Amino acid sequence: MKDQKKILVKIAALAAAVLLLFVLWRVFSPKPAAGAKAYIVEVVDKEGQKKTWSGKTDAEYLKDLMEEITGDGFSYEGYDSDYGFYITSVDGVTADYNTDGAYWAIFVNGEYGSYGADQQPVTDGDTYRFEYTSGF
Repeated sequence: MKDQKKILVKIAALAAAVLLLFVLWRVFSPKPAAGAKAYIVEVVDKEGQKKTWSGKTDAEYLKDLMEEITGDGFSYEGYDSDYGFYITSVDGVTADYNTDGAYWAIFVNGEYGSYGADQQPVTDGDTYRFEYTSGF
């Protein structure tokens, strides 16, 4: 009987820990802002050339903003992966990690991004930079 009680206590503790982690994730995960927000999008290609777009958007996430400015001299390609949307090409420049360690890095206000384009909230006044980065 004591062994069953110990098991039940452990299961209850595990369930409480999982619930606590879920609550913390919900509280501290990035939240998109509603309404029009000013933005700047920069693209730095492998030669170091920079292009800039700016304006106002109602997009909640960076990928939505990318869709919005596509056709305005901006283009991108990518695919959904287990870790979010993976950008393979920006403005016709393809980064192939398997070939030369290159990838498109996302910077937010000059700092390396913590989220992929589909999870990065768009916040009023932020600058988003896509930078061709070679790992080798």
